[in-house]
Amino acid sequence: MKIPVTFLHPHFYSKQDSIPIKTFRLEDIIEIPFKYDIAYYQGAAPHQLPWEKTSDSIPLILNRWKEKETLLNSLHEIRNRKEAREEIILPIAWFLQMLFWMNGHPVRSLVDWKKEVGKLKWKPVNVDERFEFIIKKPEMYHAFIQLQQLFTESAKLFYKMKALEKK
Repeated sequence: MKIPVTFLHPHFYSKQDSIPIKTFRLEDIIEIPFKYDIAYYQGAAPHQLPWEKTSDSIPLILNRWKEKETLLNSLHEIRNRKEAREEIILPIAWFLQMLFWMNGHPVRSLVDWKKEVGKLKWKPVNVDERFEFIIKKPEMYHAFIQLQQLFTESAKLFYKMKALEKK
């Protein structure tokens, strides 16, 4: 499937890109960013959606983030910005997915992400400004630190939200 215009972003997809949508696996959340979201808007999504079953999708993202966080930290220690930039792109996508999904929505757009994030109920403080900084300069150490903090704050919000649901 071709990538819709609303999901074209230089960090993630270009006009020439396409994604396979015949089969869906939980690992696709990690390996093919926004696959479920794009398929949903194209009417090709599977029955089980990650924003409807966050008890599976969000912990998967958080676990993979922990692995990638260690790698990114070591890359920044040796000041390898080029490789750090390559390695941080997927976690940036994971964070955006997690942010929307924990609010029970698919990611609507990468073009208007700031406007869409503004509509979300559960989100870290000043997430729009902080995330914009990360998107603009992903190779910077401070972008990594901001993403680290956003993941931590969002994880706390997610588990708080789950605890409130149980009550």
